[in-house]
Amino acid sequence: MSNPTARCHRLTPFALITALGLSGCAQDDAAAPAGTVPRHELGEPEAVSGDFGSVSDIRVRRDGSLLVADGTGGELVLLDLDLGTRTVVGGRGEGPGEYQAPTRIWPLPGDSTLLLDASNNRVTVLTPDLSFGATRPMFEMDPAGGILLLNPRVIDGSGRMYNTTGFSLNLGAGAGGGSGADSVPVVRATLDDLNPDTVARLAPRSTPLVEMRSNRGGAMTTMQRTPYSSSDSWGVAPDGSVAVARAADYHLEWISSDGSIRIGAPVAWDAVPVGQAEKEAWVREQSGRSVQMATFVTGGGGGVSPSSGMAGAAARAMTLGGGSDDVDDYEWPETLPPFTGGIRIDPEGRAWLRRHQPVGAPFLYDIFTPDAEHAGTVEVAEGHTVMGFGDDVVYATFRDEVDLAYIARYRLPEM
Repeated sequence: MSNPTARCHRLTPFALITALGLSGCAQDDAAAPAGTVPRHELGEPEAVSGDFGSVSDIRVRRDGSLLVADGTGGELVLLDLDLGTRTVVGGRGEGPGEYQAPTRIWPLPGDSTLLLDASNNRVTVLTPDLSFGATRPMFEMDPAGGILLLNPRVIDGSGRMYNTTGFSLNLGAGAGGGSGADSVPVVRATLDDLNPDTVARLAPRSTPLVEMRSNRGGAMTTMQRTPYSSSDSWGVAPDGSVAVARAADYHLEWISSDGSIRIGAPVAWDAVPVGQAEKEAWVREQSGRSVQMATFVTGGGGGVSPSSGMAGAAARAMTLGGGSDDVDDYEWPETLPPFTGGIRIDPEGRAWLRRHQPVGAPFLYDIFTPDAEHAGTVEVAEGHTVMGFGDDVVYATFRDEVDLAYIARYRLPEM
């Protein structure tokens, strides 16, 4: 169904880049009344598999099996939830067919996979039968100066890579995209050509730079996040369309590869007050990010470390510090922003974005159609984070009381 409140504009490439930093077109003054969209529940999972140190990433294969990157456990696992089997792919090490920290995995055309092994400073293509193929460094010298950095957040169905930091790093200027910029670009490139094109622009997030000192007296620049800062969110569909959720008035925009933009009406939402529980939850999350980044940076067996030259310098420039464990050391907003996390796209082309809820409440995902229409919400158990989709199913991860990670498969509700 098309959205009568959506507006579609066709722009030249130059006009598109200019317009994406602005509002694009007129918006309806009032948000849709609350409670006008259906609310669904995922219910009980069809299958669960666990005992992972972490689930850094998952990749749904054509046959329905999953590749699971367990960065903490240092394993890449082939998981079949129907058969209840899990097989370690490759091995631990620095040679061919090995890895130290399988941090991210992305689908490539033809059911191949791109594996990021940050500790060994490389990305590797896995063939459909999971044989290890071509490898190239994650960090490498840029002939024009600085460092080339393979750090995609998303890869689309054609193998094009997307992120917000670009694919080159000027260490003298930091990692980029911090406070003070007019907007943050979402850029696209390929493995063969890292010269990026800008496909969308986001409102900047306030990210003050602070200087931390190590026990050895050396200075290390980190970025300390502002608690619950309001920022735009984005995701990419297999066809290269970019979904952007605007935090200012909470509406969704779809930016198609042909230059057209579909803009949905503002979404009604109830602001959640920031209480003590929300403050403590945010601090715990930042501490977890610091532990994950420490694993990323230090690695093992000659991998990336703060003293390992070029790659270590790039890792230092990208480090996200958790900051203090004392909630009183931060300035807190009165309410939570409308949403959190990135946008994920399901097989029907719908965008999923998690709405901020009070601590202890079930997770709630807002669902948007390819026309940017707010079609409904899906309730998930607290702590169950949506990670991917298969045919009529959705995969979520969660942790138990001893902090082991699990993957659950749910049947997608009819929407």
